[in-house]
Amino acid sequence: MKQAILLILLVSVTEVALSQTSDFIVLKKRNNRTLKTYYPGAFISAKTYNGFAINGFIKEIRNDSIIIHQEERQLVNKGFGMELDTVAYLVAFDYHDIKSFHYTSQYTWGRKRGFAVITIPRLMRLGGVGFLTLELVNTAYRGESITANNKLVPLGIAAGVAVTGFAITYFQNKSDKAGGKYKVVYVKNSH
Repeated sequence: MKQAILLILLVSVTEVALSQTSDFIVLKKRNNRTLKTYYPGAFISAKTYNGFAINGFIKEIRNDSIIIHQEERQLVNKGFGMELDTVAYLVAFDYHDIKSFHYTSQYTWGRKRGFAVITIPRLMRLGGVGFLTLELVNTAYRGESITANNKLVPLGIAAGVAVTGFAITYFQNKSDKAGGKYKVVYVKNSH
């Protein structure tokens, strides 16, 4: 009995010692503080430079490539009604192709969440540009001067609101990019 237990223990220790682990990717701040580590089995949510949304579990990381298992749920026409169907596929891409990683809690399945993060900058852009356009069209239609009736003050405020909305969106998107507030480090496991 002792020999059987010893054999099982020896085989399991040998298996662990000889098993090859995969490479992994580490997101680090500029001060080398680790933000997130991606390895096989971990969930990754990101966006590539060509706009492809990545949301799935990592199957393998090797030779600078990430292979993920991604699923999409769609409504499919089935006879007299619609049915929810799941399509699963493997996607492989170079980790250099990733434009931004969605690693914080402000993202839910690849999309930003929260009213203040999404809606306020969008409303500022639309409201400012919309007011400017409407006021300039009305002024031209009436044949009035832009400086008449102190119109420059509300036009300046509307332009400021629109520019602020564009600036908020620009800086939010810039901070999420690889090379912005973090760097991507590929760790090759050599065996």
